[in-house]
Amino acid sequence: MCHGENRLKKILVGVDGSEHSKKALAEAIKIAKKFEAEIAAVNVFYPAPTPSAHEFSHKILENAKVFLEDEKVKYKLVSVTSTNPSKVITDMARDGKFDLVVIGRRGVGATHELVLGSVCNKISCESPVNVLIVM
Repeated sequence: MCHGENRLKKILVGVDGSEHSKKALAEAIKIAKKFEAEIAAVNVFYPAPTPSAHEFSHKILENAKVFLEDEKVKYKLVSVTSTNPSKVITDMARDGKFDLVVIGRRGVGATHELVLGSVCNKISCESPVNVLIVM
Protein backbone atom coordinates (compact mmCIF):
# COMPACT_ATOMS: atom_id res chain seq x y z
CA MET A 1 0.00 0.00 0.00
CA CYS A 2 2.58 2.51 -1.08
CA HIS A 3 0.39 4.53 -3.40
CA GLY A 4 -1.73 7.34 -1.93
CA GLU A 5 -4.93 6.03 -3.50
CA ASN A 6 -4.51 2.69 -1.71
CA ARG A 7 -3.89 4.22 1.71
CA LEU A 8 -6.34 3.49 4.50
CA LYS A 9 -7.89 6.76 5.60
CA LYS A 10 -11.09 5.77 7.41
CA ILE A 11 -11.66 2.77 9.66
CA LEU A 12 -15.06 1.82 11.07
CA VAL A 13 -14.98 -0.28 14.23
CA GLY A 14 -17.96 -1.77 16.03
CA VAL A 15 -17.82 -1.50 19.82
CA ASP A 16 -20.24 -3.13 22.24
CA GLY A 17 -18.26 -3.37 25.47
CA SER A 18 -17.31 -7.03 24.96
CA GLU A 19 -13.73 -8.29 25.18
CA HIS A 20 -13.85 -9.09 21.46
CA SER A 21 -14.84 -5.54 20.57
CA LYS A 22 -12.08 -4.17 22.81
CA LYS A 23 -9.61 -6.33 20.89
CA ALA A 24 -11.12 -5.07 17.63
CA LEU A 25 -10.66 -1.46 18.76
CA ALA A 26 -7.05 -2.17 19.75
CA GLU A 27 -6.38 -3.69 16.32
CA ALA A 28 -8.06 -0.76 14.57
CA ILE A 29 -5.84 1.61 16.54
CA LYS A 30 -2.69 -0.26 15.43
CA ILE A 31 -3.79 0.03 11.81
CA ALA A 32 -4.84 3.67 12.20
CA LYS A 33 -1.44 4.59 13.62
CA LYS A 34 0.37 2.87 10.76
CA PHE A 35 -1.67 4.64 8.07
CA GLU A 36 -2.51 7.87 9.97
CA ALA A 37 -6.17 6.95 9.54
CA GLU A 38 -9.23 8.15 11.39
CA ILE A 39 -11.35 5.71 13.39
CA ALA A 40 -15.11 5.90 13.75
CA ALA A 41 -16.17 3.81 16.74
CA VAL A 42 -19.85 2.88 16.46
CA ASN A 43 -22.12 1.34 19.06
CA VAL A 44 -25.44 0.03 17.79
CA PHE A 45 -27.90 -0.57 20.59
CA TYR A 46 -31.40 -1.96 20.63
CA PRO A 47 -34.23 0.49 21.27
CA ALA A 48 -35.56 0.21 24.79
CA PRO A 49 -38.47 1.84 26.61
CA THR A 50 -36.08 3.16 29.27
CA PRO A 51 -33.02 5.38 28.95
CA SER A 52 -30.79 2.58 30.26
CA ALA A 53 -29.85 1.31 26.77
CA HIS A 54 -28.79 4.80 25.71
CA GLU A 55 -26.82 5.24 28.95
CA PHE A 56 -25.09 1.89 28.39
CA SER A 57 -24.19 2.92 24.82
CA HIS A 58 -22.81 6.22 26.12
CA LYS A 59 -20.67 4.35 28.68
CA ILE A 60 -19.28 2.01 26.00
CA LEU A 61 -18.34 4.96 23.80
CA GLU A 62 -16.82 6.86 26.74
CA ASN A 63 -14.60 3.84 27.46
CA ALA A 64 -13.59 3.72 23.78
CA LYS A 65 -12.89 7.48 23.87
CA VAL A 66 -10.45 7.09 26.77
CA PHE A 67 -8.57 4.37 24.89
CA LEU A 68 -8.55 6.34 21.60
CA GLU A 69 -7.31 9.51 23.29
CA ASP A 70 -4.58 7.60 25.16
CA GLU A 71 -3.38 6.22 21.82
CA LYS A 72 -3.53 9.67 20.19
CA VAL A 73 -5.45 8.70 17.05
CA LYS A 74 -8.08 10.75 15.23
CA TYR A 75 -11.54 9.45 16.01
CA LYS A 76 -15.30 9.95 15.97
CA LEU A 77 -17.83 8.30 18.26
CA VAL A 78 -21.22 7.23 16.91
CA SER A 79 -24.22 5.84 18.79
CA VAL A 80 -27.09 4.40 16.75
CA THR A 81 -30.41 2.97 17.89
CA SER A 82 -31.41 0.02 15.71
CA THR A 83 -32.58 -3.57 15.80
CA ASN A 84 -30.31 -4.37 12.83
CA PRO A 85 -26.66 -3.70 13.74
CA SER A 86 -25.23 -5.43 10.67
CA LYS A 87 -27.25 -3.17 8.35
CA VAL A 88 -26.21 -0.06 10.28
CA ILE A 89 -22.54 -0.98 10.02
CA THR A 90 -22.63 -2.00 6.34
CA ASP A 91 -24.63 1.14 5.45
CA MET A 92 -22.16 3.30 7.39
CA ALA A 93 -19.23 1.61 5.65
CA ARG A 94 -20.76 2.38 2.25
CA ASP A 95 -22.24 5.82 2.90
CA GLY A 96 -19.24 7.06 4.90
CA LYS A 97 -16.78 5.78 2.30
CA PHE A 98 -14.81 3.80 4.86
CA ASP A 99 -11.79 1.79 3.76
CA LEU A 100 -12.03 -0.95 6.38
CA VAL A 101 -14.48 -2.35 8.94
CA VAL A 102 -13.03 -3.94 12.08
CA ILE A 103 -15.24 -6.06 14.32
CA GLY A 104 -14.86 -8.63 17.05
CA ARG A 105 -16.06 -12.13 16.28
CA ARG A 106 -18.45 -12.21 19.24
CA GLY A 107 -20.35 -9.66 21.23
CA VAL A 108 -21.45 -9.19 24.81
CA GLY A 109 -22.59 -12.07 26.99
CA ALA A 110 -23.45 -15.67 26.28
CA THR A 111 -27.10 -14.82 25.63
CA HIS A 112 -26.10 -12.51 22.79
CA GLU A 113 -23.47 -14.73 21.14
CA LEU A 114 -25.83 -16.28 18.62
CA VAL A 115 -27.31 -12.95 17.59
CA LEU A 116 -24.00 -11.09 17.51
CA GLY A 117 -22.23 -13.98 15.83
CA SER A 118 -24.74 -13.64 13.06
CA VAL A 119 -24.07 -9.89 13.01
CA CYS A 120 -20.39 -10.60 12.41
CA ASN A 121 -21.28 -13.07 9.67
CA LYS A 122 -23.70 -10.66 7.96
CA ILE A 123 -21.21 -7.81 8.05
CA SER A 124 -18.46 -9.99 6.60
CA CYS A 125 -20.76 -11.11 3.78
CA GLU A 126 -22.51 -7.80 3.02
CA SER A 127 -19.88 -5.15 3.64
CA PRO A 128 -18.92 -3.08 0.58
CA VAL A 129 -15.36 -2.82 1.96
CA ASN A 130 -12.83 -5.19 3.51
CA VAL A 131 -13.69 -6.55 6.95
CA LEU A 132 -11.18 -7.56 9.59
CA ILE A 133 -12.67 -9.95 12.14
CA VAL A 134 -10.63 -9.95 15.33
CA MET A 135 -10.60 -13.17 17.34
